[in-house]
Amino acid sequence: MGVLLAGCGSDDGTSAGTTTSTTDASTTTEAQPAPLPDLGGRLMFSRFNERTHEFTSTHIAGPDGSGEVELTLPGPEGGGRWSTDGQHIAVMTLLDDDRVGTAIITPDGEVERVLAIPDPTLNLVCTVWSPDDARLACEGWDDGDPARQGVYVVNAADGGDLTRLTEPPEGVVDQPGDFTRDGASVVFNRAPDEVDGPLMVVATSGGEPRRVGAGEYEGEGRFSPDGQSIATSTGGTIVVLDLEGEVVHEIEQRGDFLFGPSWSPDGEWLAYSGTSVGPHADIFVSRADGSDVHRITDTPDNEIVVEWSRV
Repeated sequence: MGVLLAGCGSDDGTSAGTTTSTTDASTTTEAQPAPLPDLGGRLMFSRFNERTHEFTSTHIAGPDGSGEVELTLPGPEGGGRWSTDGQHIAVMTLLDDDRVGTAIITPDGEVERVLAIPDPTLNLVCTVWSPDDARLACEGWDDGDPARQGVYVVNAADGGDLTRLTEPPEGVVDQPGDFTRDGASVVFNRAPDEVDGPLMVVATSGGEPRRVGAGEYEGEGRFSPDGQSIATSTGGTIVVLDLEGEVVHEIEQRGDFLFGPSWSPDGEWLAYSGTSVGPHADIFVSRADGSDVHRITDTPDNEIVVEWSRV
């Protein structure tokens, strides 16, 4: 699905004020004109077997791919999200009663705590940290009542203070993406399963969600460290939006399908997955406008759900 651009289009089909960067990944990544600077933080990504539809492993590495180590997770799913202080990772786990819940682990894989769910039938995957690490935004659902699907917020210390933020229409799913920099709102994607949908923002104090621009995207949306931009993806293109949903940058790599962007600590770079032949994605890093592309992994595996710690 193509990006629906808000505002006036130019003769070449791009929105006014939009930068579209298309690179030849083979040229850029094999003959890199300069090494990556010290970008800070750490990357976390998972390897996924598309044939069996299973995660096979999760890894932590430097932003240039150096020092890769495998991270042991307490549940069958990959992924997870860094806390703002970089000292913790929130991941999916299975509870003793077979519901899906959340574990907080250290970067070396030690389980610090498993969050209680103060509701007897709700499943809660809470991996989106607030800027102060005090709260987590969650995807919640009830296997016996589809109407309970939505975005929830809990206390990151113990899973308490459960608050429901959204009630999606029938047949669609709300997936939380990120807190605003002041922690007052959450951006999320609202769409049928595995279909692009609009980005929405809802206040953590309650109220009706508002749509961000006119586009539809596959990613949940990630705020830049300064809170002024949102990174997401659609149709094999990484998209950077302003807060009104206007497209600022579109990142394309000739021959590659790109998805899953995550910001560097300084907000100048993005990490994301890219694949050109089947389900075998590698991790790339580029500047937020799509320039200066570097391939970080080069393996036969399928490397997805990349996350970049803030510190």
